[in-house]
Amino acid sequence: MRNIKYFLIPTFLFLAVCGIFLSLHSDKISAQLFIHNTWYNENIYQVMKFITGWGEWQLFAVVIVAYSFQKSWWRAGEFLTAGILSAVVVQILKRLVFAPSPRPMAIIDWGETQLALGMGIDMPLQFAFPSGHTTTAFIWFTLMALHYKRPVLQVFAALCAIAVAISRVYLMMHWITDVMAGILLGVTIAVIVNAVFKYLQKKSALIKRAD
Repeated sequence: MRNIKYFLIPTFLFLAVCGIFLSLHSDKISAQLFIHNTWYNENIYQVMKFITGWGEWQLFAVVIVAYSFQKSWWRAGEFLTAGILSAVVVQILKRLVFAPSPRPMAIIDWGETQLALGMGIDMPLQFAFPSGHTTTAFIWFTLMALHYKRPVLQVFAALCAIAVAISRVYLMMHWITDVMAGILLGVTIAVIVNAVFKYLQKKSALIKRAD
C-alpha cells in the first residue's frame, strides 16, 4: 500500500470529509438536500453528467484493448479480471445483500429540490448500495496508480476517481454512504487483483527460467 500512498492520502481525506459532513446532518436525506440545494447549477450538472461516465465499463474496455495492442497481456488480464470481479461483487451486494436499497430519487420529495426532470439522466429508483460507478472508477484509477507511481500521477488519479464519486451524489443517483462504500470496495478489489497478478507473473517467470 505504500507504493500508492499519494493516491490513498487524498482518497482517505475525502472519506474523512464525507464522514464529518454526514455527522453534521440529522440524516442522509438532509445531507443530500443540502448538497443539492446549495450547489445545484445547470452548467455544473452538465459537467457532472460527463464526469460520471468515467465510472462506466467502457473505460475498462478501452484500457484492455490498448494494453492488448501493446501485447501487455498481464496488464490487460489484470484490468479484465478486476472489471469482471467488480461487476459480480457489486451486483451481489446491490441485488441480494442490500436490496432494495432505495436511491435518493425514490425517497426525496421533488418539491424540496431544484432538479428538473428529463435532463438526460436515467434515474433508477433502487439498488443504490454500493455505488457501482464509484467502485469501477476507484478500481480503474487505483490500478493506474499501482502501475504509474509518480506522485503527481497518483494524486491526479485520486482526484479523478473522487470526482466520479462526487458526481454520483450530485446527480442524485446515490447517497454519500453509497459512494463511501464504493471507494473502499474499489480500492480493495484493485489492490487484491494487482497482488494476485504480480504473484502469478513472478511464478510464470520462474517457470520459464526453469525450462
